[in-house]
Amino acid sequence: MESVSGWRRWLPIAWVGVLSVVVVGPALLPGFALSYDLVFTPRQDLLPASLGLGGSLPRAVPQDAIVALVETVVPGEWLEKVVLLGIPFVAGLGMLRLLRGTPTGARVIAATLVVWNPFVAERLVIGHWGFLLAYAVAPWALAVALDVRRGRPGAWLRLLLLVGAASITPSGCILVTVLTVPVAVAPGGQTATRWRFGVVIGALACWLPWVLPSLLHPAIAMVDPAGARVFALRDEAFGEVLTALALGGIWNAEVVPASRTWPTAAVLAVALVAVSMAGLPALRRHCGRVLAAWWVFCAFVGLAAALFSALAPSPWQTLLDALPGGGILRDAHKLLAPLALLVAAGAGLAMGRVASRIRDRSVRGALVALIVIVPIAALPELAWGAGGRLQATTYPADWTGVRDVLETDERPGDVLVLPWASFRQFAWNGNRTVLDPAPRWLPRTSVVADSLAVDTPDGMVVLEGEDARGREIERALAADAPLAPVLPGLGIGWVLVEVGQPPGLGPRVLDGLTPVREGPDLILYAVPGPVASLAAPAYAPWVIAADLTVAALLALGGIVALGRALRARHRRDEGVASEPLVR
Repeated sequence: MESVSGWRRWLPIAWVGVLSVVVVGPALLPGFALSYDLVFTPRQDLLPASLGLGGSLPRAVPQDAIVALVETVVPGEWLEKVVLLGIPFVAGLGMLRLLRGTPTGARVIAATLVVWNPFVAERLVIGHWGFLLAYAVAPWALAVALDVRRGRPGAWLRLLLLVGAASITPSGCILVTVLTVPVAVAPGGQTATRWRFGVVIGALACWLPWVLPSLLHPAIAMVDPAGARVFALRDEAFGEVLTALALGGIWNAEVVPASRTWPTAAVLAVALVAVSMAGLPALRRHCGRVLAAWWVFCAFVGLAAALFSALAPSPWQTLLDALPGGGILRDAHKLLAPLALLVAAGAGLAMGRVASRIRDRSVRGALVALIVIVPIAALPELAWGAGGRLQATTYPADWTGVRDVLETDERPGDVLVLPWASFRQFAWNGNRTVLDPAPRWLPRTSVVADSLAVDTPDGMVVLEGEDARGREIERALAADAPLAPVLPGLGIGWVLVEVGQPPGLGPRVLDGLTPVREGPDLILYAVPGPVASLAAPAYAPWVIAADLTVAALLALGGIVALGRALRARHRRDEGVASEPLVR
């Protein structure tokens, strides 16, 4: 009987592991999976932009800084594989943890739905791994927030560590903080007031690494307001409402799975939402009235805001312009994350309850298996690296060669990367669209195009960038003027040309530059003459101090939490050892 019980306990975990491998399979092969914003390199350096001190607003902060620090000891290739495999695995295990104590079938169904859904599929292909990591952490944070309400020792500290883990990106930080901290500190909980107050202060401190450089950055007022329309929820086939209920609607149509146009997508969306609503009473009984009510509220507000962005684009743009920091909400599809989590939990509880009423164990297992197969069959593109879109590839030798030159050459200056475009389609990457890897691969600050051209239903829209140096370069390129006289004053001492990438370069652009390294994929030029040395932003010491403080507090919190866990395990082991062998 103990063996059977053990298998029952481990079977859901094993299923989540299998599901995770099926989702990201090809990315686990040797090489790097490069897709849109999913850009890892063999070695990423800690540069000013990693801390939010670059020319553009900090959007991948502190994500880039964390990657750079981790890659001092872990190769980038292995880090990417751990991250990609960890996202579905952590999300599935988190749902198992949140619903612990409910029927096994309910937990397996919920864990499947939290991993295998259009929201995850579209975000995975577009490469928003930092946000997906926060999404994966959210079920764990909800479970720990419930522990805080119940007065479990040390739960408040574990919640802060989870908020810190989710704070790798601004949107992920907001998701987990908003979804869990109000639950933990709401009146009626059994945790002392001082610890609840500490949760609020600690969570807000986790925001500092990205909030501080954002607020102090001179480009904060230069965000293109057209972004609110461009990044609004997009109808995929059956209207905005059904698209949102089906957890789709990302702004980039190129990452939308083909199955999203199938009639089954709309039918399954309505069915899942209806079933998840039927599971809300069970969720309330399991998680308590406060957590269930707040979760439903967040899901409803997120859904309403996402629909508002599509159905009323002008008022939505006005709202974001008037709201301080509102630009962080312009990617409206991200607002569906609480709904995606709620649908998974609610539908799992509802269908698991139905299955648990079947007495025959084999029939009950077959029914759960059938239920699990339905969402997988309805979204087959998520299998095996998003339908092959996460194929692993290898950087050509030219990239290593250029990096070596820039590491060893004593000539100063940042690197201008041409042609002037944000995204690339390399033949060695199967011509799949990817954000230019140069800023993360080169050991010096790279100046790249930070404007973004987006193909919308109303035509192509170009969102202007915020980098002042980038604007100067754009003017020179538009005039087809030689860059050599312009670049030294901008602190740029090198030009890297990625061969064969659009748009083309004018015939005079490279005049006066000195070729240093020429290869089939990359050509590196040096800018002649003295190069200006650019001073760090005046607010840099404040940002660095905030980063170090938050990192030290989280590290200390981790040590304390680990010590608590080890002591608790030691006490449990002593308790087991002291029990009599014969009863």
